[in-house]
Amino acid sequence: MNEHTLASSEPEDMLDLNKVMRAFGVDTWKNLGPADETNTSSLSLLIEIEEQRYLLRERPEGLADEDLSHRYAFQRALQQAGIPIPPLLQTPQGESVVTVGDDAFEVQQWPSGEWFSTGDPRSLEWVAFAGTMLGRIHRASAQYTGPVHRWPVEVQMGSLVQSWLDLARTRADQSELQAVAAALANWVDQWEAVLPSAMMAIGAGSPLPELHIHGDYHALNLRFGRFGVTSVLGFEASRWEKRIFEVANGVFSFSALSWLAGSGETRPLVKRGLEPERARRFLQAYAEVYPPVVGESELLADALMLIAPIATINGPLETLFFAQEEPDPSLIEDVLERLSWAASLPAWLVRVRGSLAEMWH
Repeated sequence: MNEHTLASSEPEDMLDLNKVMRAFGVDTWKNLGPADETNTSSLSLLIEIEEQRYLLRERPEGLADEDLSHRYAFQRALQQAGIPIPPLLQTPQGESVVTVGDDAFEVQQWPSGEWFSTGDPRSLEWVAFAGTMLGRIHRASAQYTGPVHRWPVEVQMGSLVQSWLDLARTRADQSELQAVAAALANWVDQWEAVLPSAMMAIGAGSPLPELHIHGDYHALNLRFGRFGVTSVLGFEASRWEKRIFEVANGVFSFSALSWLAGSGETRPLVKRGLEPERARRFLQAYAEVYPPVVGESELLADALMLIAPIATINGPLETLFFAQEEPDPSLIEDVLERLSWAASLPAWLVRVRGSLAEMWH
């Protein structure tokens, strides 16, 4: 195997990846090409070292002035507790990251297992596996003795969801498509009507369990095998938080959204709300590992009211928010259907509050 070198036709200021790999103590490696064809904003390469596959990537950055050491310390603690997080390659000095100029790089073992797909015949079983793994992560996190890593107040849950709704309101005001603008404004109205009572309910009750959460627990950050989750990825948003918010995000991800293997594009799974059997399997599997405390399950609907707008904007509605242009006229009907589904969620959550509490016990 020959040492990888950049082609001579590359610009002279192109990053020398050999320099990065040598900093990790690796002289001989093979570039197998882009690991993510859809990611054009940062380096992400599948590489091979001594017949073992790894991901070489630019380190995802955190919040401004965030101490990223938590990310590594927390993952090491979870690995020691048996959570299957692919290990990061260490430098000879024992560091998990290499900095070259203004760029920071990680090399992580390629995750084992299969991508989640809603249409896979095994997906119901995998939903339960996802619930079990989240319970294991939270139980291990509750024993973590490292420093508490909090996000600033302005990006904690209440402020975070309001900032996303403000973005949606702005997007509605800017849209030149009257039907889309009206539907999006209605969606914001529906959520803003229920958020104050949801936040009050969560804040006024008995203290809820708080711990360091994964931060981005959804299908793309898990891989699956015959007996359970085989790899857990994506800890870049890990922070100290009420665990009920991550339980809510997890059950929403696996029972409200339809996933294709390896794709971040999602659609609503059912016409209204969450698919009941998938929600039940996720929540019961979680509870078998780490049950809710008294009164916590009754607040699950309130937690869903806080996370659902964020998960929806970054899921079924993402093309509406992040595309450079207005939706193609041929796609307007589909966009309006997604907005109708999203706007129906608050009322649906009010109706099924008791059922959700019964599922999580």
